[in-house]
Amino acid sequence: MVCHTLAGEYIAFLDSDDYIDLNAYEEMYNIAKKENADMVECDFIWEYPNKQKLDIGEIYSSKKEMLEKARVVAWNKLIKREIIENQKIEFPIGLRYEDVEFFYKLIPYLNKVSFVKKYFIHYTQRKDSIANTQDIRTKEIFTVLDNVISYYKEKNFYEEYKQELEYTYTRLLLCSSLKRICKIQDKTERNKLLKETWNNLNTKFPNWKKNEILKKNSPKNLYMRSINKITYKVLCQWGRPFLTSVFK
Repeated sequence: MVCHTLAGEYIAFLDSDDYIDLNAYEEMYNIAKKENADMVECDFIWEYPNKQKLDIGEIYSSKKEMLEKARVVAWNKLIKREIIENQKIEFPIGLRYEDVEFFYKLIPYLNKVSFVKKYFIHYTQRKDSIANTQDIRTKEIFTVLDNVISYYKEKNFYEEYKQELEYTYTRLLLCSSLKRICKIQDKTERNKLLKETWNNLNTKFPNWKKNEILKKNSPKNLYMRSINKITYKVLCQWGRPFLTSVFK
């Protein structure tokens, strides 16, 4: 997705494979106007060929909580157009995980976020989709996250959100990204990215294990706290079946 000339008071993004309930944007817009929201978020449904899975998001009350808890996709949100235009926030061209960069750059400017707790978006899952086809391009998450961190430093947001950025970097690399890497069929490429993931994390944030957010009790945090240089190697050998069981 790339933002070109935008029109309208609020902007929504929808991927071509997905679909949305007919009254969704009307309801989200009404909430936005009523609560003077910069962004409105809804829940969604993972649509598999033979089943559905409801995705219920947490309600966050601050920008720091948003960095920690938000679902990093653009397509379940209605966003005030002037914020996107005034801050010149665009999707990166030619990179996967473009929603990650777009949304994290947007967060510092969202002063009021509202929620519609309805499953408006149908997130269609196909075996041959980009999300389910992993190769060496999976490493583009490193570039996207580096772009986000550079942006926060450039705009003088970094010190304020350093703990949240450290936690987010750790969570994305050790959870969703690692799960994707384990799907890469080429063993050489897979092992290369596994090593690069560990090196990037410990180079960018050498003290990530001491992160205060990581100390909160949750299955995901417990898993991340258990990771060290030795357990990481073992985890990589277990691969996808174990990670799938942890991150259902």
